[in-house]
Amino acid sequence: MKVETTKPDRFAEAGRAGRPITDCLMIDAHAHIGPPPGLPPIGTTAETLIRQMDRLGIDRAAVSALGAVFSLAARQGNDQLLEALRTWPDRLIGYMAVNVSDRDDILPELQRCFDAGLRAVKIWSYGAREGLPYDHAHYDLVYGFADEHHLPILAHTWGAELDELEASFQSCRNIRWLLAHTGAQDLPKYIRAANEHEHVYLETCFSQCPRGLFETLVEAVPLHKIVWGSDQLFMSAAHQIGRVLFADIAPDQKRAILGKNAAALFDH
Repeated sequence: MKVETTKPDRFAEAGRAGRPITDCLMIDAHAHIGPPPGLPPIGTTAETLIRQMDRLGIDRAAVSALGAVFSLAARQGNDQLLEALRTWPDRLIGYMAVNVSDRDDILPELQRCFDAGLRAVKIWSYGAREGLPYDHAHYDLVYGFADEHHLPILAHTWGAELDELEASFQSCRNIRWLLAHTGAQDLPKYIRAANEHEHVYLETCFSQCPRGLFETLVEAVPLHKIVWGSDQLFMSAAHQIGRVLFADIAPDQKRAILGKNAAALFDH
């Protein structure tokens, strides 16, 4: 694939100068609060997240509580998230999460979170709890709830999980599926999913930084399918923003990826 070199633009110039992006809507579609198991709990509060957002010019972030995502304590983690949303309702979007190994608690906890105002779901199939594949019957309850209520789902994926989700892509068409870590493994599989399914989107946070990923995506899938996320406070949002600011793509493509696409997805 030949990529045409673009002239320096204001996004790259802001990155070089260390300035926050102030004249472009920025939405981080993949963020967390709470200490991650097994990793140093450095700055994992909602207050820290807001400070990082302010420093970088991020307007809003879609957030899950790691306690709900990784462990058996889904209710406590979701409560932590709800408290943060009450404090910063205009800055944060909440992903509810459940302990999928406890079948009897899945629907009650989803309903409780929905009634409290959460309008998105995060799934992560491994962790401190028993890991279950995304095509396990317990997940059918999660997908059915999200499909009924037309909710987006952010799914942790690392290549292989896309096969587990394929049947649900086809059966749950009211869900906006957001595939995290696009390109972590088997990039063609992500591209194929986004092109074959109208309601499948690609989220870009990735601890590595393969050269040409954004350039490849804007040529391979519809632009509105590419959604920026950082995985903060796990990872540095500054690093993840830089991947877009310095990508060899047009300014209007950067604007769409950094926020416009996520706004359409979450405000659907």
